[in-house]
Amino acid sequence: MVAITASMILKRLHILAQLLLYCTTSVVSYKILVAGDAGGGSHYYILERIAKALAQRDHDVTVYVSDMYTKHRQEPSLKFVTYESLVTMDEWEGLLSNITSSYLSGEDFLSQIQSQLKAIPFVFKLMRDQCHSALVDKQLLNQLREEHFDIIVGDFYFICTSLLGQALDKPYVLIDSPLPTARHYSVNNNPINPSYIPATQTGFDHQMKFVTRLMNSFQVCLEYLIGFKLFADYDHLKQIHNIKPEVSTFTTLGQAEIFFMNNDFTLDFPKPLMPNTIPVGGILTRPGKPLHPELEAFVQGSEDGTIIFSLGGYVSIVKQDMADMFAGAFARLKQRVIWKQRGKTPRVTPPNVKMMEMIPQNDLLGHPNTRLLVYHCGVNGAYEAIYHGIPVICLPVFYDQPDIAQRIASKGAGLRLDINTVTSEILVEAIQRVLDDDSFRSNMRTLSAIFKDKPNHPADEVALWTEYVVRHGGAGHLRSAAYDLNLLQYLLLDVILFLTICIITVIVIMATCCRCFVVIVKRKFCSKKVKAE
Repeated sequence: MVAITASMILKRLHILAQLLLYCTTSVVSYKILVAGDAGGGSHYYILERIAKALAQRDHDVTVYVSDMYTKHRQEPSLKFVTYESLVTMDEWEGLLSNITSSYLSGEDFLSQIQSQLKAIPFVFKLMRDQCHSALVDKQLLNQLREEHFDIIVGDFYFICTSLLGQALDKPYVLIDSPLPTARHYSVNNNPINPSYIPATQTGFDHQMKFVTRLMNSFQVCLEYLIGFKLFADYDHLKQIHNIKPEVSTFTTLGQAEIFFMNNDFTLDFPKPLMPNTIPVGGILTRPGKPLHPELEAFVQGSEDGTIIFSLGGYVSIVKQDMADMFAGAFARLKQRVIWKQRGKTPRVTPPNVKMMEMIPQNDLLGHPNTRLLVYHCGVNGAYEAIYHGIPVICLPVFYDQPDIAQRIASKGAGLRLDINTVTSEILVEAIQRVLDDDSFRSNMRTLSAIFKDKPNHPADEVALWTEYVVRHGGAGHLRSAAYDLNLLQYLLLDVILFLTICIITVIVIMATCCRCFVVIVKRKFCSKKVKAE
Protein backbone atom coordinates (compact mmCIF):
# COMPACT_ATOMS: atom_id res chain seq x y z
CA MET A 1 0.00 0.00 0.00
CA VAL A 2 1.02 3.55 -0.69
CA ALA A 3 1.25 5.64 2.45
CA ILE A 4 -0.97 8.73 2.37
CA THR A 5 1.18 11.68 3.30
CA ALA A 6 0.09 15.02 4.68
CA SER A 7 0.96 16.72 1.37
CA MET A 8 -1.35 14.35 -0.54
CA ILE A 9 -4.19 15.09 1.88
CA LEU A 10 -3.66 18.83 1.51
CA LYS A 11 -3.57 18.50 -2.27
CA ARG A 12 -6.88 16.60 -2.30
CA LEU A 13 -8.45 19.11 0.07
CA HIS A 14 -7.29 21.90 -2.22
CA ILE A 15 -8.91 20.21 -5.23
CA LEU A 16 -12.12 19.67 -3.25
CA ALA A 17 -12.13 23.33 -2.21
CA GLN A 18 -11.77 24.40 -5.84
CA LEU A 19 -14.68 22.18 -6.87
CA LEU A 20 -16.85 23.56 -4.07
CA LEU A 21 -15.90 27.12 -5.06
CA TYR A 22 -16.81 26.41 -8.67
CA CYS A 23 -20.17 24.97 -7.65
CA THR A 24 -21.03 27.84 -5.32
CA THR A 25 -20.19 30.45 -7.95
CA SER A 26 -22.65 28.84 -10.36
CA VAL A 27 -25.56 28.44 -7.91
CA VAL A 28 -26.94 31.95 -8.42
CA SER A 29 -28.89 32.30 -11.66
CA TYR A 30 -28.94 35.64 -13.47
CA LYS A 31 -31.20 36.91 -16.21
CA ILE A 32 -29.01 37.91 -19.14
CA LEU A 33 -29.89 39.53 -22.46
CA VAL A 34 -27.58 38.86 -25.40
CA ALA A 35 -27.96 41.33 -28.28
CA GLY A 36 -26.19 42.05 -31.53
CA ASP A 37 -27.09 42.13 -35.20
CA ALA A 38 -23.91 43.15 -36.99
CA GLY A 39 -24.26 40.20 -39.36
CA GLY A 40 -25.45 36.65 -39.61
CA GLY A 41 -21.96 35.19 -39.74
CA SER A 42 -19.05 35.29 -37.31
CA HIS A 43 -20.45 38.11 -35.16
CA TYR A 44 -23.62 36.20 -34.39
CA TYR A 45 -21.86 32.85 -33.87
CA ILE A 46 -19.55 34.41 -31.28
CA LEU A 47 -22.50 35.84 -29.34
CA GLU A 48 -24.37 32.53 -29.61
CA ARG A 49 -21.35 30.64 -28.24
CA ILE A 50 -21.19 33.05 -25.30
CA ALA A 51 -24.94 32.70 -24.74
CA LYS A 52 -24.56 28.91 -24.62
CA ALA A 53 -21.70 29.20 -22.13
CA LEU A 54 -23.89 31.37 -19.90
CA ALA A 55 -26.84 28.99 -20.25
CA GLN A 56 -24.61 26.05 -19.29
CA ARG A 57 -23.90 27.89 -16.05
CA ASP A 58 -27.65 27.79 -15.27
CA HIS A 59 -28.38 31.40 -16.23
CA ASP A 60 -31.63 32.46 -17.88
CA VAL A 61 -30.40 33.71 -21.27
CA THR A 62 -32.50 35.57 -23.84
CA VAL A 63 -31.18 36.45 -27.31
CA TYR A 64 -32.51 39.65 -28.91
CA VAL A 65 -32.22 39.22 -32.66
CA SER A 66 -33.92 40.46 -35.81
CA ASP A 67 -36.23 38.33 -37.94
CA MET A 68 -33.54 38.48 -40.63
CA TYR A 69 -31.76 35.62 -38.85
CA THR A 70 -34.58 33.14 -38.33
CA LYS A 71 -32.27 30.23 -39.20
CA HIS A 72 -30.31 30.86 -36.00
CA ARG A 73 -33.22 30.49 -33.59
CA GLN A 74 -32.74 26.75 -33.15
CA GLU A 75 -30.80 26.48 -29.89
CA PRO A 76 -33.06 24.82 -27.26
CA SER A 77 -31.09 26.15 -24.28
CA LEU A 78 -31.77 29.76 -25.28
CA LYS A 79 -34.88 31.93 -25.48
CA PHE A 80 -35.30 34.28 -28.45
CA VAL A 81 -37.03 37.62 -28.77
CA THR A 82 -37.21 38.86 -32.35
CA TYR A 83 -37.98 42.24 -33.84
CA GLU A 84 -38.95 43.17 -37.36
CA SER A 85 -35.92 44.31 -39.34
CA LEU A 86 -36.00 47.22 -41.78
CA VAL A 87 -32.91 45.71 -43.42
CA THR A 88 -33.27 42.58 -45.52
CA MET A 89 -30.72 39.80 -45.79
CA ASP A 90 -30.43 40.51 -49.52
CA GLU A 91 -29.45 44.13 -48.78
CA TRP A 92 -26.85 43.13 -46.20
CA GLU A 93 -25.29 40.32 -48.21
CA GLY A 94 -25.51 42.38 -51.40
CA LEU A 95 -23.51 45.18 -49.79
CA LEU A 96 -20.84 42.77 -48.53
CA SER A 97 -20.71 41.11 -51.93
CA ASN A 98 -20.16 44.46 -53.64
CA ILE A 99 -17.38 45.35 -51.20
CA THR A 100 -15.56 42.05 -51.64
CA SER A 101 -16.07 42.10 -55.41
CA SER A 102 -14.21 45.41 -55.66
CA TYR A 103 -11.21 43.76 -54.00
CA LEU A 104 -11.37 40.74 -56.31
CA SER A 105 -12.02 42.62 -59.55
CA GLY A 106 -8.36 43.41 -60.17
CA GLU A 107 -8.79 47.16 -59.63
CA ASP A 108 -5.72 49.19 -58.81
CA PHE A 109 -5.15 50.44 -55.25
CA LEU A 110 -6.64 53.93 -55.78
CA SER A 111 -9.73 52.47 -57.46
CA GLN A 112 -10.24 50.11 -54.53
CA ILE A 113 -9.95 53.01 -52.08
CA GLN A 114 -12.55 54.96 -54.05
CA SER A 115 -14.88 51.94 -54.09
CA GLN A 116 -14.57 51.50 -50.34
CA LEU A 117 -15.14 55.19 -49.62
CA LYS A 118 -18.30 55.04 -51.73
CA ALA A 119 -19.46 51.98 -49.77
CA ILE A 120 -19.03 53.58 -46.31
CA PRO A 121 -22.27 55.65 -46.44
CA PHE A 122 -24.27 52.55 -47.41
CA VAL A 123 -22.69 50.51 -44.58
CA PHE A 124 -23.54 53.27 -42.10
CA LYS A 125 -27.09 53.49 -43.43
CA LEU A 126 -27.75 49.76 -43.07
CA MET A 127 -26.31 49.72 -39.54
CA ARG A 128 -28.36 52.79 -38.63
CA ASP A 129 -31.56 51.28 -40.08
CA GLN A 130 -30.88 48.03 -38.23
CA CYS A 131 -30.48 49.94 -34.96
CA HIS A 132 -33.67 51.87 -35.61
CA SER A 133 -35.42 48.50 -36.11
CA ALA A 134 -34.22 47.30 -32.70
CA LEU A 135 -35.48 50.42 -30.91
CA VAL A 136 -38.65 51.46 -32.74
CA ASP A 137 -40.98 48.79 -31.28
CA LYS A 138 -41.78 50.34 -27.89
CA GLN A 139 -44.09 47.49 -26.91
CA LEU A 140 -41.26 45.02 -27.42
CA LEU A 141 -38.88 47.21 -25.41
CA ASN A 142 -41.43 47.33 -22.58
CA GLN A 143 -41.57 43.53 -22.72
CA LEU A 144 -37.79 43.45 -22.29
CA ARG A 145 -37.99 45.91 -19.38
CA GLU A 146 -40.48 43.67 -17.61
CA GLU A 147 -37.98 40.81 -17.78
CA HIS A 148 -35.72 42.74 -15.36
CA PHE A 149 -32.46 41.56 -16.85
CA ASP A 150 -29.37 41.75 -14.68
CA ILE A 151 -26.99 42.57 -17.52
CA ILE A 152 -26.75 42.87 -21.32
CA VAL A 153 -24.02 41.21 -23.39
CA GLY A 154 -23.62 42.82 -26.78
CA ASP A 155 -21.51 43.38 -29.87
CA PHE A 156 -19.41 46.56 -29.91
CA TYR A 157 -19.62 46.64 -33.71
CA PHE A 158 -23.40 46.77 -33.43
CA ILE A 159 -23.32 50.08 -31.57
CA CYS A 160 -27.04 49.85 -30.90
CA THR A 161 -26.35 47.43 -28.05
CA SER A 162 -25.12 50.28 -25.86
CA LEU A 163 -28.21 52.33 -26.75
CA LEU A 164 -30.36 49.36 -25.82
CA GLY A 165 -28.56 49.21 -22.48
CA GLN A 166 -29.41 52.86 -21.81
CA ALA A 167 -33.00 52.39 -22.97
CA LEU A 168 -33.47 49.48 -20.54
CA ASP A 169 -31.31 51.16 -17.87
CA LYS A 170 -29.18 48.04 -17.42
CA PRO A 171 -25.40 47.54 -17.25
CA TYR A 172 -23.78 46.09 -20.36
CA VAL A 173 -20.55 44.48 -21.49
CA LEU A 174 -19.38 44.57 -25.11
CA ILE A 175 -17.57 42.10 -27.36
CA ASP A 176 -15.12 44.16 -29.41
CA SER A 177 -13.54 43.43 -32.79
CA PRO A 178 -10.45 41.20 -33.04
CA LEU A 179 -8.37 44.20 -34.16
CA PRO A 180 -10.14 47.34 -32.93
CA THR A 181 -9.90 50.55 -34.91
CA ALA A 182 -8.61 53.79 -33.43
CA ARG A 183 -12.17 54.87 -32.59
CA HIS A 184 -12.62 51.67 -30.55
CA TYR A 185 -9.38 52.34 -28.70
CA SER A 186 -10.49 55.89 -27.94
CA VAL A 187 -13.84 54.72 -26.54
CA ASN A 188 -12.29 52.54 -23.84
CA ASN A 189 -9.17 54.71 -23.50
CA ASN A 190 -6.68 52.05 -24.53
CA PRO A 191 -3.49 53.84 -25.67
CA ILE A 192 -2.77 53.57 -29.39
CA ASN A 193 0.72 54.52 -30.54
CA PRO A 194 1.07 54.39 -34.35
CA SER A 195 4.81 53.86 -34.02
CA TYR A 196 4.38 50.20 -33.05
CA ILE A 197 0.63 49.40 -33.07
CA PRO A 198 -0.54 48.76 -36.66
CA ALA A 199 -3.86 50.34 -37.56
CA THR A 200 -6.65 48.10 -38.83
CA GLN A 201 -6.87 47.47 -42.59
CA THR A 202 -3.19 48.29 -43.17
CA GLY A 203 -1.71 44.80 -43.05
CA PHE A 204 1.41 46.28 -41.41
CA ASP A 205 3.79 44.51 -39.06
CA HIS A 206 4.50 45.93 -35.59
CA GLN A 207 8.07 46.76 -36.65
CA MET A 208 7.66 49.68 -39.01
CA LYS A 209 10.04 51.94 -40.90
CA PHE A 210 9.49 55.68 -41.37
CA VAL A 211 7.24 55.50 -44.44
CA THR A 212 5.16 52.71 -42.89
CA ARG A 213 4.79 54.65 -39.64
CA LEU A 214 3.74 57.71 -41.65
CA MET A 215 1.05 55.72 -43.49
CA ASN A 216 0.00 54.06 -40.25
CA SER A 217 -0.44 57.45 -38.57
CA PHE A 218 -2.54 58.63 -41.50
CA GLN A 219 -4.79 55.54 -41.20
CA VAL A 220 -5.27 56.17 -37.46
CA CYS A 221 -6.37 59.75 -38.17
CA LEU A 222 -8.74 58.49 -40.87
CA GLU A 223 -10.29 56.01 -38.44
CA TYR A 224 -10.92 58.82 -35.96
CA LEU A 225 -12.66 60.90 -38.64
CA ILE A 226 -14.84 57.97 -39.72
CA GLY A 227 -15.68 57.35 -36.06
CA PHE A 228 -16.88 60.94 -35.56
CA LYS A 229 -19.27 60.55 -38.51
CA LEU A 230 -20.49 57.14 -37.34
CA PHE A 231 -21.13 58.28 -33.77
CA ALA A 232 -22.97 61.37 -35.03
CA ASP A 233 -25.47 59.10 -36.81
CA TYR A 234 -26.22 57.28 -33.57
CA ASP A 235 -26.47 60.58 -31.67
CA HIS A 236 -29.33 61.36 -34.03
CA LEU A 237 -30.97 58.01 -33.24
CA LYS A 238 -30.69 58.73 -29.51
CA GLN A 239 -32.64 61.93 -30.07
CA ILE A 240 -35.30 60.21 -32.20
CA HIS A 241 -35.93 57.54 -29.56
CA ASN A 242 -35.29 59.86 -26.60
CA ILE A 243 -32.57 57.64 -25.13
CA LYS A 244 -30.61 60.05 -22.94
CA PRO A 245 -29.93 62.43 -25.85
CA GLU A 246 -27.76 64.57 -23.58
CA VAL A 247 -25.22 61.71 -23.42
CA SER A 248 -23.22 61.23 -26.62
CA THR A 249 -22.87 57.83 -28.30
CA PHE A 250 -19.13 58.02 -27.69
CA THR A 251 -19.73 58.37 -23.95
CA THR A 252 -22.47 55.74 -24.03
CA LEU A 253 -20.10 53.16 -25.50
CA GLY A 254 -17.45 54.11 -22.93
CA GLN A 255 -19.89 53.33 -20.13
CA ALA A 256 -19.64 49.59 -20.82
CA GLU A 257 -18.51 47.77 -17.68
CA ILE A 258 -16.14 45.43 -19.54
CA PHE A 259 -14.72 45.40 -23.06
CA PHE A 260 -14.01 41.90 -24.32
CA MET A 261 -11.60 41.90 -27.26
CA ASN A 262 -11.94 39.00 -29.66
CA ASN A 263 -8.19 38.48 -29.86
CA ASP A 264 -5.39 36.76 -28.01
CA PHE A 265 -1.73 37.70 -27.72
CA THR A 266 -0.86 34.25 -29.01
CA LEU A 267 -1.64 35.81 -32.40
CA ASP A 268 -1.83 39.55 -31.84
CA PHE A 269 1.13 41.89 -31.37
CA PRO A 270 1.79 43.10 -27.78
CA LYS A 271 0.14 46.38 -26.81
CA PRO A 272 -1.12 48.08 -23.62
CA LEU A 273 -4.71 47.52 -22.48
CA MET A 274 -6.83 49.07 -19.74
CA PRO A 275 -7.83 46.80 -16.81
CA ASN A 276 -11.44 46.62 -18.06
CA THR A 277 -10.32 45.34 -21.48
CA ILE A 278 -10.15 41.53 -21.46
CA PRO A 279 -8.70 39.55 -24.42
CA VAL A 280 -10.90 36.52 -25.19
CA GLY A 281 -9.81 35.51 -28.70
CA GLY A 282 -10.74 32.05 -29.92
CA ILE A 283 -14.30 31.93 -28.58
CA LEU A 284 -15.39 29.47 -31.28
CA THR A 285 -12.49 27.05 -30.82
CA ARG A 286 -13.34 23.49 -29.77
CA PRO A 287 -12.19 19.91 -30.40
CA GLY A 288 -13.14 18.44 -33.76
CA LYS A 289 -16.22 16.26 -34.09
CA PRO A 290 -16.49 13.12 -36.25
CA LEU A 291 -17.06 13.84 -39.94
CA HIS A 292 -19.95 12.62 -42.06
CA PRO A 293 -19.08 9.12 -43.35
CA GLU A 294 -18.83 10.28 -46.98
CA LEU A 295 -16.55 13.19 -46.06
CA GLU A 296 -14.55 10.97 -43.70
CA ALA A 297 -13.92 8.51 -46.53
CA PHE A 298 -12.70 11.31 -48.81
CA VAL A 299 -10.33 12.71 -46.17
CA GLN A 300 -8.99 9.32 -45.10
CA GLY A 301 -8.53 8.23 -48.71
CA SER A 302 -5.58 10.55 -49.25
CA GLU A 303 -2.22 9.07 -48.27
CA ASP A 304 -0.56 12.51 -48.59
CA GLY A 305 -3.11 14.34 -46.46
CA THR A 306 -5.92 16.81 -47.09
CA ILE A 307 -5.95 20.58 -47.73
CA ILE A 308 -8.88 22.86 -46.90
CA PHE A 309 -9.64 25.79 -49.23
CA SER A 310 -12.19 28.44 -48.23
CA LEU A 311 -12.78 32.14 -48.79
CA GLY A 312 -15.37 32.41 -46.01
CA GLY A 313 -19.08 33.01 -46.02
CA TYR A 314 -19.20 36.37 -47.79
CA VAL A 315 -16.38 36.30 -50.35
CA SER A 316 -17.37 35.03 -53.78
CA ILE A 317 -15.00 34.31 -56.65
CA VAL A 318 -16.23 36.78 -59.26
CA LYS A 319 -13.90 35.92 -62.16
CA GLN A 320 -13.86 32.65 -64.07
CA ASP A 321 -10.10 32.90 -64.59
CA MET A 322 -9.55 32.98 -60.83
CA ALA A 323 -11.66 29.86 -60.28
CA ASP A 324 -9.74 28.06 -63.05
CA MET A 325 -6.44 29.24 -61.57
CA PHE A 326 -7.23 27.66 -58.19
CA ALA A 327 -8.39 24.44 -59.88
CA GLY A 328 -5.20 24.33 -61.97
CA ALA A 329 -3.07 24.71 -58.85
CA PHE A 330 -4.90 22.02 -56.88
CA ALA A 331 -4.75 19.60 -59.82
CA ARG A 332 -0.95 19.60 -59.51
CA LEU A 333 -1.01 18.49 -55.88
CA LYS A 334 -0.71 14.99 -54.44
CA GLN A 335 -3.03 15.93 -51.60
CA ARG A 336 -6.82 15.96 -51.75
CA VAL A 337 -8.54 19.35 -51.48
CA ILE A 338 -11.89 20.22 -49.91
CA TRP A 339 -13.08 23.43 -51.58
CA LYS A 340 -15.81 25.56 -50.03
CA GLN A 341 -17.48 26.77 -53.19
CA ARG A 342 -18.95 30.26 -53.45
CA GLY A 343 -19.27 32.21 -56.69
CA LYS A 344 -17.70 31.01 -59.92
CA THR A 345 -16.79 27.34 -60.22
CA PRO A 346 -13.92 26.02 -62.35
CA ARG A 347 -14.67 24.80 -65.85
CA VAL A 348 -12.98 21.52 -64.97
CA THR A 349 -12.94 20.18 -61.40
CA PRO A 350 -9.80 18.09 -60.69
CA PRO A 351 -10.42 14.53 -59.43
CA ASN A 352 -8.61 15.27 -56.15
CA VAL A 353 -10.95 18.18 -55.35
CA LYS A 354 -14.29 17.93 -53.53
CA MET A 355 -16.54 21.00 -53.95
CA MET A 356 -18.92 21.78 -51.06
CA GLU A 357 -21.22 24.75 -50.40
CA MET A 358 -20.76 24.37 -46.65
CA ILE A 359 -17.88 22.69 -44.85
CA PRO A 360 -17.37 21.71 -41.19
CA GLN A 361 -14.13 23.69 -41.08
CA ASN A 362 -13.32 23.22 -37.39
CA ASP A 363 -13.98 19.47 -37.57
CA LEU A 364 -11.81 19.19 -40.68
CA LEU A 365 -9.01 21.11 -38.97
CA GLY A 366 -9.22 18.69 -36.06
CA HIS A 367 -8.89 15.68 -38.34
CA PRO A 368 -5.45 13.99 -38.10
CA ASN A 369 -5.16 13.79 -41.91
CA THR A 370 -5.50 17.55 -42.48
CA ARG A 371 -2.21 19.19 -43.47
CA LEU A 372 -2.98 22.77 -44.48
CA LEU A 373 -5.62 25.52 -44.52
CA VAL A 374 -5.69 27.86 -47.53
CA TYR A 375 -8.20 30.60 -46.79
CA HIS A 376 -9.08 34.32 -46.60
CA CYS A 377 -7.65 34.73 -43.10
CA GLY A 378 -10.73 35.56 -41.08
CA VAL A 379 -10.08 35.82 -37.37
CA ASN A 380 -12.19 32.85 -36.25
CA GLY A 381 -10.51 30.55 -38.76
CA ALA A 382 -7.12 31.79 -37.56
CA TYR A 383 -7.82 30.75 -33.98
CA GLU A 384 -9.31 27.42 -35.09
CA ALA A 385 -6.11 26.73 -37.06
CA ILE A 386 -4.01 27.73 -34.04
CA TYR A 387 -6.12 25.55 -31.74
CA HIS A 388 -5.57 22.48 -33.94
CA GLY A 389 -1.97 23.36 -34.89
CA ILE A 390 -2.59 23.53 -38.67
CA PRO A 391 -0.37 25.92 -40.70
CA VAL A 392 -2.10 28.27 -43.14
CA ILE A 393 -1.67 30.11 -46.40
CA CYS A 394 -3.49 33.43 -46.28
CA LEU A 395 -5.28 35.02 -49.23
CA PRO A 396 -6.72 38.11 -47.48
CA VAL A 397 -9.50 40.02 -49.23
CA PHE A 398 -10.77 42.94 -47.13
CA TYR A 399 -11.11 44.68 -43.76
CA ASP A 400 -8.96 43.04 -41.02
CA GLN A 401 -7.99 39.98 -43.08
CA PRO A 402 -4.65 41.51 -44.27
CA ASP A 403 -3.88 42.32 -40.62
CA ILE A 404 -4.57 38.74 -39.48
CA ALA A 405 -2.50 37.44 -42.41
CA GLN A 406 0.47 39.60 -41.44
CA ARG A 407 0.33 38.39 -37.85
CA ILE A 408 0.31 34.75 -38.93
CA ALA A 409 3.23 35.37 -41.30
CA SER A 410 5.14 37.24 -38.57
CA LYS A 411 4.73 34.26 -36.22
CA GLY A 412 6.17 31.92 -38.86
CA ALA A 413 2.92 29.91 -38.87
CA GLY A 414 2.07 30.41 -42.53
CA LEU A 415 2.49 32.50 -45.66
CA ARG A 416 0.67 35.56 -46.97
CA LEU A 417 -0.17 35.85 -50.69
CA ASP A 418 -1.96 38.51 -52.75
CA ILE A 419 -5.20 37.04 -54.05
CA ASN A 420 -5.25 39.40 -57.06
CA THR A 421 -1.75 38.54 -58.26
CA VAL A 422 -1.42 34.90 -57.20
CA THR A 423 -0.97 32.37 -60.00
CA SER A 424 -1.15 28.59 -60.07
CA GLU A 425 2.65 28.41 -59.98
CA ILE A 426 2.92 30.81 -57.00
CA LEU A 427 0.19 28.98 -55.08
CA VAL A 428 1.65 25.51 -55.70
CA GLU A 429 5.11 26.71 -54.71
CA ALA A 430 3.73 28.24 -51.48
CA ILE A 431 1.78 25.07 -50.63
CA GLN A 432 4.83 22.86 -51.20
CA ARG A 433 6.98 25.18 -49.13
CA VAL A 434 4.63 25.10 -46.13
CA LEU A 435 4.14 21.33 -46.38
CA ASP A 436 7.84 20.53 -46.81
CA ASP A 437 9.23 22.99 -44.26
CA ASP A 438 8.55 21.56 -40.80
CA SER A 439 9.11 24.97 -39.18
CA PHE A 440 5.61 26.16 -40.16
CA ARG A 441 3.86 23.24 -38.48
CA SER A 442 6.27 23.42 -35.53
CA ASN A 443 5.60 27.14 -35.04
CA MET A 444 1.85 26.61 -35.28
CA ARG A 445 2.00 23.80 -32.73
CA THR A 446 3.94 26.09 -30.41
CA LEU A 447 1.22 28.73 -30.79
CA SER A 448 -1.38 26.04 -30.14
CA ALA A 449 0.31 25.02 -26.89
CA ILE A 450 0.52 28.65 -25.76
CA PHE A 451 -3.10 29.34 -26.69
CA LYS A 452 -4.41 26.32 -24.79
CA ASP A 453 -2.30 27.05 -21.69
CA LYS A 454 -4.96 29.06 -19.87
CA PRO A 455 -7.30 28.29 -16.98
CA ASN A 456 -10.56 28.90 -18.89
CA HIS A 457 -11.91 28.63 -22.40
CA PRO A 458 -12.47 32.15 -23.88
CA ALA A 459 -16.26 31.73 -23.91
CA ASP A 460 -16.17 30.68 -20.24
CA GLU A 461 -13.91 33.66 -19.51
CA VAL A 462 -16.61 35.97 -20.87
CA ALA A 463 -19.21 34.18 -18.74
CA LEU A 464 -17.08 34.46 -15.58
CA TRP A 465 -16.44 38.19 -16.05
CA THR A 466 -20.12 38.79 -16.84
CA GLU A 467 -21.05 37.11 -13.56
CA TYR A 468 -18.38 39.17 -11.83
CA VAL A 469 -19.93 42.42 -13.06
CA VAL A 470 -23.40 41.39 -11.85
CA ARG A 471 -22.15 40.18 -8.46
CA HIS A 472 -20.36 43.44 -7.72
CA GLY A 473 -22.84 45.82 -9.27
CA GLY A 474 -20.43 46.86 -12.02
CA ALA A 475 -16.70 47.11 -12.55
CA GLY A 476 -16.11 50.76 -11.74
CA HIS A 477 -12.87 49.96 -9.91
CA LEU A 478 -11.39 48.89 -13.27
CA ARG A 479 -12.44 52.11 -14.95
CA SER A 480 -9.65 54.58 -15.71
CA ALA A 481 -9.86 58.24 -14.68
CA ALA A 482 -9.22 59.02 -18.34
CA TYR A 483 -12.97 58.63 -18.92
CA ASP A 484 -13.55 61.84 -16.94
CA LEU A 485 -11.06 63.94 -18.90
CA ASN A 486 -11.83 66.02 -21.95
CA LEU A 487 -9.57 65.94 -24.99
CA LEU A 488 -7.65 69.02 -23.83
CA GLN A 489 -6.87 67.38 -20.48
CA TYR A 490 -6.28 63.86 -21.86
CA LEU A 491 -3.64 65.05 -24.32
CA LEU A 492 -2.13 67.36 -21.68
CA LEU A 493 -2.61 70.28 -24.04
CA ASP A 494 -3.32 72.58 -21.09
CA VAL A 495 -0.10 71.44 -19.36
CA ILE A 496 1.87 71.78 -22.59
CA LEU A 497 0.44 75.27 -23.12
CA PHE A 498 1.29 76.27 -19.55
CA LEU A 499 4.86 74.95 -19.82
CA THR A 500 5.28 76.62 -23.20
CA ILE A 501 4.17 79.95 -21.72
CA CYS A 502 6.55 79.46 -18.78
CA ILE A 503 9.47 78.65 -21.07
CA ILE A 504 8.72 81.61 -23.33
CA THR A 505 8.42 83.86 -20.27
CA VAL A 506 11.78 82.67 -18.91
CA ILE A 507 13.40 83.17 -22.31
CA VAL A 508 11.96 86.67 -22.62
CA ILE A 509 13.12 87.56 -19.10
CA MET A 510 16.60 86.18 -19.74
CA ALA A 511 16.80 87.96 -23.08
CA THR A 512 15.70 91.22 -21.46
CA CYS A 513 18.24 90.82 -18.66
CA CYS A 514 21.02 90.11 -21.15
CA ARG A 515 20.02 93.10 -23.20
CA CYS A 516 20.02 95.36 -20.11
CA PHE A 517 23.39 93.95 -19.06
CA VAL A 518 24.86 94.70 -22.49
CA VAL A 519 23.45 98.25 -22.41
CA ILE A 520 24.88 98.87 -18.95
CA VAL A 521 28.30 97.52 -19.95
CA LYS A 522 28.35 99.62 -23.09
CA ARG A 523 27.42 102.77 -21.21
CA LYS A 524 30.07 102.16 -18.55
CA PHE A 525 32.96 101.47 -20.90
CA CYS A 526 31.88 104.06 -23.43
CA SER A 527 31.65 106.78 -20.77
CA LYS A 528 35.19 105.92 -19.48
CA LYS A 529 36.55 106.09 -23.01
CA VAL A 530 35.01 109.52 -23.59
CA LYS A 531 36.49 110.91 -20.34
CA ALA A 532 39.94 109.54 -21.18
CA GLU A 533 39.91 111.29 -24.53
